[in-house]
Amino acid sequence: MKEAYFNTLETRQLLEHNKLASFDQLWALETPWFEEPNYRRNGWSGVVKHPLLNKNGQTIWVFIKRQENHNCKTLMHPLKGIPTFRREFINIKRLNEKQVPTLTTLYYAERSIDDKEQAILITLSLEGYQSLEEFCSNSANNDHPQRQAIMTLTGQVTRRMNDAHFCHNCLYPKHFFVKNNEETVDVRIIDLEKLKWLPFYHQIRHNDVSRIIRRGNPMTYDDIKIILSGYYHSGKHNLETSTLAQNLNQLLEKQTNP
Repeated sequence: MKEAYFNTLETRQLLEHNKLASFDQLWALETPWFEEPNYRRNGWSGVVKHPLLNKNGQTIWVFIKRQENHNCKTLMHPLKGIPTFRREFINIKRLNEKQVPTLTTLYYAERSIDDKEQAILITLSLEGYQSLEEFCSNSANNDHPQRQAIMTLTGQVTRRMNDAHFCHNCLYPKHFFVKNNEETVDVRIIDLEKLKWLPFYHQIRHNDVSRIIRRGNPMTYDDIKIILSGYYHSGKHNLETSTLAQNLNQLLEKQTNP
């Protein structure tokens, strides 16, 4: 097995304190599935949400993702492929390096045993967050005082990711997790399995933002306009008068006035 990744010494100590610092211990953990296992690619993958107790008795919630023979093919590994969690782990790390808000990886490891490729990925649970889809589905949030700030930041975070040449390739309201209180607003991008680095800005921007427009429900027309404004006006260059903006605004009008 390749050496396991721990993001900090404190994480290693936290897992040791909970007797979950080894691959064997994590693999043997018995707890109900948070999501039913996904059986495909000649294997399976599943997720549990599990509490860890630190030495002060405080609870830290994490997601533990385990998979077996659940590989994806890449240019470097066209035949056998690599564990899908390795690609997710790499993509989280890439966005963290570019300061694009996303998940926090605590642990990653993989091993081959009895001709089976196994991998484990642990991420910190986004406690206190909800998906943008959930936020907009709640009618109580229609007049939320920070709704505009949330939408603006959603556009800005998307622009930051695209400016780093990353395309999410599956960017819908459910893939933004938002947290808001009286003091702060935070937006994170999740589900990075299909994230790719691409050289052409226009392709990246159009692919991601057009998906937000096409799959915008339950966001309103005004919500999406604010997201677009946040997107156009952040970054080094104002895109409000660009061809991209014209095309996306036309797409928005078609979606709302079919």
